[in-house]
Amino acid sequence: MSPVIPRLDKHTEKQLLSLFEGHVKFSLLYKGSLHGFSVSEIGRKSINQGCIMMVGYLEDDVIVGGCTSQWLRVQYATFKDEKAFYFSIEQSELDRTPIKSVTTKYEEISFENGLKFHRSKTNNSKLFVTTVDLEEENVLKDLEVYRVEDFGDLLDSPWRELYWDEEIRDQLKNSIINYKPPLNLVSKTKVLLVGPVGAGKSSFISSVGSVFHGCVALKAMVGTAAQSFTNMFRSYNIKASQAGEQNSLVLCDMMGLGEEDLPGVKVNDVLQAVKGHVPEGYKFNSSEAIGSDTRGYISTPGIANKIACVAFVVDARKVQTYPDDIQEGLQELRLKIRDLGVPQVALLTHIDEVCHAVDKDVSRVYVCRHVQDKAS
Repeated sequence: MSPVIPRLDKHTEKQLLSLFEGHVKFSLLYKGSLHGFSVSEIGRKSINQGCIMMVGYLEDDVIVGGCTSQWLRVQYATFKDEKAFYFSIEQSELDRTPIKSVTTKYEEISFENGLKFHRSKTNNSKLFVTTVDLEEENVLKDLEVYRVEDFGDLLDSPWRELYWDEEIRDQLKNSIINYKPPLNLVSKTKVLLVGPVGAGKSSFISSVGSVFHGCVALKAMVGTAAQSFTNMFRSYNIKASQAGEQNSLVLCDMMGLGEEDLPGVKVNDVLQAVKGHVPEGYKFNSSEAIGSDTRGYISTPGIANKIACVAFVVDARKVQTYPDDIQEGLQELRLKIRDLGVPQVALLTHIDEVCHAVDKDVSRVYVCRHVQDKAS
């Protein structure tokens, strides 16, 4: 028997997944065009299936549906459900309305007064839908019912292997301490930290220093202000110990990208820094772009001035909620830095605040679904 192919496409599935807290997946239980358009059949398919989501497809790519945390009863019943809601997708815009009860009747399922799936009195071969936004009952092109399954916070196997023991930790530290730039063209390799205001760029630099010093080290000044606390281009050398020699890796800090009307560095200024035009100690001005007439501007930068790698620092709590201008700025930077041939890495901060399991034990970071989602 060939498998049933859902009508739900990947883009719409991703939108619907955003309606749920935590990590869930959808398993198809019923498809009207295959199993017959019958409310009683929907009831039979959903018996003891737990959380149920109905997805109805209309003309013009309009989608309407509802979800209840309790399986749908075949008999007449109105049951309370504080987790129930109905939704609609029209022109890619998703709208969700929470409700408190669901009613089942003969050939009818109602999500309070906002959404009703029912059989028409004049056409028994089809199911119809009525919503508060539709002026009249509309025939469904198809109707699918899914079981909503909770994945839980942790994966069965890590999405990235990392062994958490002192030997591996010491190996990692030594690889940084003993690092030397390839080909001996320069004595230092610069890594530039780029990200929105408050993402944790300066805090990361201080954390690196703390790891090597064996105590809390405040190398870069940090703050929690709405605008960027860092306003200068600063380079920080890594030392094997508090009194040790500097190694070849240099972390460069700069002003963060501003959100909406908040002051922040511009995309062009970041690119100027990557290309090596920005002098050490330069004070950024969000209203004045860096150019050839900027004081200290390095017009013909050598290899030692240029950035060898860019680390994008992003707050895991805000990955999906950053304003459009921030997301567009980050995407523009990724593409333009790629075109410059400069390697890029991503650095997620505040991962302990997006997963309780990681908050309790940071070694669980690579088995946490939440962190995996943010990283992808």
